[in-house]
Amino acid sequence: MDPSSDPETEEAPELASELLDLTEKPPEPLAPSPQALGVWELAWPTIVSMLTMTMVRWADIMMVGDLGADAVAAVSGGGHFYWFLQTVVGGVTTGLVALVARSVGARDWRLADAILRQSIVLGTGVAVALMLAGFPLAGVALRIYGLEGRIVEYGGTYLFWLLAGNVPFILTFVFSAALRAAGDSRTPLYAGVAANLLNLFLNWVLIYGHLGAPAFGVAGASMASSLAMVFQVAWFWPLWATGRLRLVPSGASWRPDLGLWRRIVHIGYPATLEGGLFSLGIFGFMRLMSEYGTAEFVAYNIGAQILTLSFLPGIGFATAASTLVGQYLGDDDPDQAARSGWRSLLGSVASMSVLGAALIALAEPIARAFIDDDEIVALTVDFVWILGVAQPLMAIEFAIGGALRGAGDTRFPLLAVFIGLFLCRLAPASVLAIGFQAPIQVVWSVLLLDYGVKAVLLTLRFQRGGWKRIRV
Repeated sequence: MDPSSDPETEEAPELASELLDLTEKPPEPLAPSPQALGVWELAWPTIVSMLTMTMVRWADIMMVGDLGADAVAAVSGGGHFYWFLQTVVGGVTTGLVALVARSVGARDWRLADAILRQSIVLGTGVAVALMLAGFPLAGVALRIYGLEGRIVEYGGTYLFWLLAGNVPFILTFVFSAALRAAGDSRTPLYAGVAANLLNLFLNWVLIYGHLGAPAFGVAGASMASSLAMVFQVAWFWPLWATGRLRLVPSGASWRPDLGLWRRIVHIGYPATLEGGLFSLGIFGFMRLMSEYGTAEFVAYNIGAQILTLSFLPGIGFATAASTLVGQYLGDDDPDQAARSGWRSLLGSVASMSVLGAALIALAEPIARAFIDDDEIVALTVDFVWILGVAQPLMAIEFAIGGALRGAGDTRFPLLAVFIGLFLCRLAPASVLAIGFQAPIQVVWSVLLLDYGVKAVLLTLRFQRGGWKRIRV
C-alpha cells in the first residue's frame, strides 16, 4: 500500500508561510556549487532556455505563415502528433530526474552516473522504436484531427523530418533532465541557446531556399529542428565524456541494468500515461476546433503558442521544485523539501500571472505577427483572453506537479490530469459544441474549470505531505 494514502501516517499540513525568499539556501549545499540550490537560481536558466525554444517555435509558425493558413495548420497538427508520440519519453526523464536528484542529495555520484547511462540506453531504444512506429503514420496522422487536403500533405512531410531526428531529440532531453536534477541548469541553457540560434538560421535557409539550398517550405522547418538536436548532442557528449559536467563518468556499466530500468520505469510510467492522456485530451479538444473550421483550429493553436511564453516561468519553477524536493529528500530533510515546493509555487504564480496579463494586453499585435488574417486574429485574441485569465491556476499545476514528481509521487498528477482534462474540460466542451452548437468562445471557457480543479487537487495533495515518505 502506498504510505501516502494512509490517513494514520499523515502529518499536519505544511503551511506556505515565510516562503518569499526564493534564493534561500541551507547552510551546507547539497551539490558541489551553491548556485544550484536557490529556487530562482535553478529556475531562471530553464526559463531562458525554454524561452529560446519558444521563440524558435514561433519562428517556425511565422515563417510558414507566409505560405498560408494551411501551412500553419500543418505545422500545428504535425507538431502536436509528434509530441503525442514523445509522451513515452516522459517516463524515462521523470524517473531519471527523481532518481538522480535523490542520488545527488545523498552524495552518491556513482549511482547518479549509472542512472544517466541506463537512461541513455533506455532512451535510445525508445527513440528508435518511436521513429520506426511513426514513419508509417506520418502521411495520415493529420487526418485524425479532421484535417484534409494540402494540410495533410504538408503535415506528413513536416512530421517525417521531425521523426528522422528522434534519437538526438531524446538524448538531448535525457542529458538536460539529468543535469538539471543534479543542480546544473546552466549547461542545458547554453546548449539550448546555441542550438536554437542555429535552428533559426537553418529555418531561414531551408524554408525559403537561401544560400543555394532548395526551398523546402514546411519540411524545412522540421529539418532545421532535427539538425539543431544533433548539434546539442554533439555539445553534451564530449563535455560529459571528458568529465567537464557536474555528472561525471565514474566507470558505471553501459550494459542494460534491469534493476535500474525497473526503478526508472516504476517512477516514470505514470508520467508516460499522464502525457498520453494529456495528448489524447488535447487531440479531442483540437478535433472539436476542426469541426468549427480551419480559422478556429488555427486561432486555437496560435493562441496556445502565444501563451507558451507565460508558461515558461511555470516550467522553470517546476524544474526547480523537482530538483530541490528530490535532493532534500535524498539528504533526509523533508521539511526543507516542502519549503522549496511552496517557494516554487509562489514564484510560479507571481511570474505567470504578470506575463499572462501582459500577453492579454498585447494579444492582437502578437497574433497579427503570426498571420495576416482578420478573422483568425480576432479569434486568437478571444482565446488569449480566456487562457490568460487561467494563468495563476496553471502556475499551481506546474509548480506543485513538479514538486510531487521530484518526490517520486507521479501517480496523483496522472489522476489530476484525467479528472481535469477529461471530466472537466473535454466532456463539457463536447456537450457545448455538439449538443448546443455553442460559440467557440464558450467552448474555450471550459479551460478555466479544468485548470481550477487540477490546482485544488494538487495543492491539497502537496499540503498533506504523504509524498515525503515515498520510496524510489
